[in-house]
Amino acid sequence: MGCMLRSDLMTFCDIFIQPETAFEIVAHFGEMGCAQFVDMTPDVKAFQRNYVTEVCRCAEMERKLLYMESEMLKDNIEIVMYDSLKPAALPLNELSALENIIDKWESDVIDMSENQTTLLKNYLELTEMNYVLNNIGPMLGESEMTEEAIFGKTAAGDTGLQGRLFVISGVVKRSRSFPFEMMMWRVSHGNIYYRLASQDTILQDPVTGQDIRKVAFLAIFQGEQLSARLEKVCSGFHVNMYTCPQSYNDRMDMMIQLGTRIGDLEQVMSKTKYYRCKALRTVSKQWDTWMVQIKKSKAVYHTMNMFTLDITRKCLIGQCWVPDTDLQKVEDMLARITEKEGSNVESFILKSDDADEPPTYHRTNKFTKGFQALINAYGDSTYRELNPGLYTIVTFPFLFSVMFGDVCHGIILLSFAGWMVWVEKDHMDKRSRNEIWNIFFGGRYVILMMGIFTLYTGFLYNVFFSKSIILTTPYWKNTFDRETIENNHYIELNPVFETNPPYIFGVDPVWALAKNKIMYLNSLKMKLSIIIGIIHMMFGLSLSLFNHLYFKRRYAIFLEFIPQILFLTCLFFWLVTLMYMKWFMFSGKYRELKRSAGCAPLILILFIDMVLLSTSKPVEEDCDAYMFSNQERFQRLLVIIGVICVPILLFGTPVYLNKANKKKKAEALKKVSQFRRYQRRESDNKRVEDKILKEVAKYSVPFGELMIHQAVHTIEFVLSTISHTASYLRLWALSLAHEQLSEMLWVMVFAKLGLREYSMTGGVKIFLIFAVWAVFSLSILVVMEGLSAFLHTLRLHWVEFMSKFYSGTGYPFKPFSFKAILSGEGKDDKSEAMCKKKVAN
Repeated sequence: MGCMLRSDLMTFCDIFIQPETAFEIVAHFGEMGCAQFVDMTPDVKAFQRNYVTEVCRCAEMERKLLYMESEMLKDNIEIVMYDSLKPAALPLNELSALENIIDKWESDVIDMSENQTTLLKNYLELTEMNYVLNNIGPMLGESEMTEEAIFGKTAAGDTGLQGRLFVISGVVKRSRSFPFEMMMWRVSHGNIYYRLASQDTILQDPVTGQDIRKVAFLAIFQGEQLSARLEKVCSGFHVNMYTCPQSYNDRMDMMIQLGTRIGDLEQVMSKTKYYRCKALRTVSKQWDTWMVQIKKSKAVYHTMNMFTLDITRKCLIGQCWVPDTDLQKVEDMLARITEKEGSNVESFILKSDDADEPPTYHRTNKFTKGFQALINAYGDSTYRELNPGLYTIVTFPFLFSVMFGDVCHGIILLSFAGWMVWVEKDHMDKRSRNEIWNIFFGGRYVILMMGIFTLYTGFLYNVFFSKSIILTTPYWKNTFDRETIENNHYIELNPVFETNPPYIFGVDPVWALAKNKIMYLNSLKMKLSIIIGIIHMMFGLSLSLFNHLYFKRRYAIFLEFIPQILFLTCLFFWLVTLMYMKWFMFSGKYRELKRSAGCAPLILILFIDMVLLSTSKPVEEDCDAYMFSNQERFQRLLVIIGVICVPILLFGTPVYLNKANKKKKAEALKKVSQFRRYQRRESDNKRVEDKILKEVAKYSVPFGELMIHQAVHTIEFVLSTISHTASYLRLWALSLAHEQLSEMLWVMVFAKLGLREYSMTGGVKIFLIFAVWAVFSLSILVVMEGLSAFLHTLRLHWVEFMSKFYSGTGYPFKPFSFKAILSGEGKDDKSEAMCKKKVAN
């Protein structure tokens, strides 16, 4: 399971690697995925680094493989994936051989692709010309387009048309045919004979391979100037124009010749495509292996660029963060590779104390990864801070189930999650392009837990698709006859009636038939939501105590935690106590007037009067205003304690920190002066002085800034206790809405339209109505309501729960890992930008 309580202990290390073993050592770091390297030369430009040439070569090979992948996709050639095979990164000598192979295949594919494109262009022209002759020829008929017709001479020899007659024929895209026709009419001012073919044709674009719908046209007009203008229009619309022969016999001869040429060209194209596909299929068998090797090699060289080259020591020096539990594995790996390569000088790793705040690393498995992702979406934990992900495993599905309680809906969630868990081996290493599926599959165990908890709360609510079932003997006894129930449809439950022993588990099923059902459920779920919310917030606030103890903030225990827990307990936990007291002290079964349900005080009014320090009035004249004697005095004492906690929260921490910072600042300044005197004699490293000066700046925070910061936190805490408590009422609202919507869908769709059918066709009608009801239930009640409950649960954790102890100001541990790079999680475009910069320079 890994460390989920707190993040792993991290060690900042200096690593010294010999150049001859550097590539293999860094490659092993990528396979292990346990070291986050730090850039040693952040001021050096990317294109000026030591291994920029190797990175650019790998990037160029990756580009060539991506080009060949796009060509394979055009011909629907499937790339063979080797999930079990994990090819290693290639050193420089082997990379050169692979580069030659890829260059050869790319050259062959480019040549065959260009030849195929040229053949497709010729084929497109011949096909379009044949289509034009077949569709424009019947428009011209068997008439001979002689010189007399062209120059406009009539049969009698008189000149009828002044000027030359021109004919334009070709094909235009169908989507642009109407604008093209309108433009031709406007340019010619209507002095044109324009016709479109009766049938369209679908042709293939030789470049993109997409289908294009085109239509043939015929335009006859007069005048050379008009001809020039119309040709410009055709050029603007990208129209392909083809000359139509003048005579009928010439048109027929051309059609025969075109048919012969098209047939020959189709055979040549078929052979060309065959050899091209054969070459691409050969590449597809090695493509995945090559791509993995190149990506790994590029990542290794990119990481080696973060090192510095020490010429005097003849070694590469780097810095990295390593988890303490993996430090021994790293040392063993370095020793093993040094021995394997037979290097004279050993590569080694040393711990260093010159580091900033360590990164946060929570070890997760396939079960806990989804829950941790919910926390990381809010913010990464501060180093060694308590991780909410551990508690979220239980609290998240429970709060979700409170709003989504239905046994049958829980079975649907459980079945879907169970299926994803069942097939996880087939999809674990395959990242789909469907983002929705990736989200669901990544959270399959979250959905599984939500389904299990929904089953539990569904049994508690006794809800099965809005219906209740009788598990044991109900508490209520039926005192109504059949006729009364049929006339009123509902019964009104009164605890004064004769009853059985209490119902053992959950809500009594008789409430489903009660007239006052909604009043009972409304009161029950509203009070339960307040109880759950306050306990959840107090649990989060209690976790802050362990953070204070771990980080040795003793002052925060007395100046922050204790006042906060007292404020929350004296006011809102007392509200929970009043609810339980009302449930146990008042009931309709009691014969005594003051213990009856009618004399039960209103909790909300009692709490408001308590905060306002006013005296509560009884519900009835013969009833008591309070539940026990001296309750008013006790409640005023609680309010006074809560009010006293506010100034302690406001002034305690700033005053203490200001005093402590002055003392620590004086000590740090004393260290600086001593160090400078010592440095003049010994010429020590200036880095130690900078570290001490940082410590001085840390303790130089003015009192006003501390006061403003604490005032914001105090105001936020005091106001949030009210708003956060009210926010938990969403548990009540969504739970009640989900159950009522489910009941309405059952009654209005399935019961009224289907179950009341008694005709011969009733079976078919019930079947159809059931299908409609099932679709609505799945889409609205399960998917939409489930997503709504999920988002509200997420908000309750991020805002109401985690804000009590979780700062989330850390940064994640991102180790150099081939697994993350190949899955796309560790994608980095710096190397590509570096290569472009190098080419530009």
